[in-house]
Amino acid sequence: IDYRDDIEDPVYLHKGLQRLIPGTSIKVLGYTKTNGEAFSINLIIENESRDIALHVRPQLPQHYIIRNSKFQGVWGKPETASALPFNLKRASYFFIQILVTERRFLIGVNGIHFCKFYHRAVYRDIETIEVKGDLEDISVERTKVAYYPARLPQTRPINIRVEGSLNSDNTLTSTDVDMDEIINIPKEWLKISLPTRTISAPLPRRAVTAFKLPFVGSIPKGSFINGRILKIEGQMKLLPQSFLINIQKGCSVWPHPKIALHLRADFSLQNAGIVGRATLLRSAYVDGQWIVGKRSYINTDLHPGKAFSVCILSAKKSFQIYINHSLISEFLFHCDPRIIDTIYIQGDVKLWDVALIEETLFQSINMKTLSQMTVLTVNRTASLKSS
Repeated sequence: IDYRDDIEDPVYLHKGLQRLIPGTSIKVLGYTKTNGEAFSINLIIENESRDIALHVRPQLPQHYIIRNSKFQGVWGKPETASALPFNLKRASYFFIQILVTERRFLIGVNGIHFCKFYHRAVYRDIETIEVKGDLEDISVERTKVAYYPARLPQTRPINIRVEGSLNSDNTLTSTDVDMDEIINIPKEWLKISLPTRTISAPLPRRAVTAFKLPFVGSIPKGSFINGRILKIEGQMKLLPQSFLINIQKGCSVWPHPKIALHLRADFSLQNAGIVGRATLLRSAYVDGQWIVGKRSYINTDLHPGKAFSVCILSAKKSFQIYINHSLISEFLFHCDPRIIDTIYIQGDVKLWDVALIEETLFQSINMKTLSQMTVLTVNRTASLKSS
């Protein structure tokens, strides 16, 4: 990694920062130059060696962000990994937020949490912020905040569609601001209503757009309760590493939200090369800590490049998890599901639709009937398990 930061002159410098405390937010806004390569934000301790407690350096052509520190003139071990997409571009305005917490910095980009960086120095000793690199029109704001990240209009939670019942006739809906790339979906994957006496003509081939990830959606509080189903439809990417769904209270990253169900499929590590098999983690975050989760190495039927359907049923005492219409797991409630108001999704998928089906009785629900309403698999015969 090339640290030209040592020889660059700052384009913004402010000394005498007030003492940083947990909840302190530093927002850097600016414009990246047309031929810009990189820029950096440094939080500096004004000692003899002018140590850097946090160095954040987006590399625009390479599409990653370096995080590091420097003490006594020596750079530490850089961090570059993130499960979230890089969303900085040349010749465009940007907004980077750095939040101080007791254990780490949280770093957000354009209204989306991007990564964390654990403290390597005493953050209370930071006195200076400097910005270097290929930027224009820079402004910096220091505030005390109650939550993080600060959302932009395009990153605020999307209202998730609530369907009246299995017999309702709803269509896929979206808005351009919430969507990403255009995907041509075969007509047999589109939603159809339950059969009626009149046989309609075949549905035409339609283009459906994919939600941008990470996806943050809101539902009415108290709506995901006994007998209701959360439907998540999409397509796996060709080389998936992970896919996670959080069913939670609130859309903030800090303070940590209460998570009724954390569902994560990990396709890496020992799963490499085994199509569809994954380590499936089910957990919850309640009372300020993660519970001891359940981890299974199973065939999830989530295949690279293939369409999928995840249905999470809120039963009497548990969440029941279906993938492609097959029950694969159950997770007992660790908090009251009536608190749930947010659905968070990220990972290596193209997300087509998220909806909440209400007014269904879980005691008598027929997953085959549900599949007739939301036909998402290419080959239903192969996907549906015969009893």
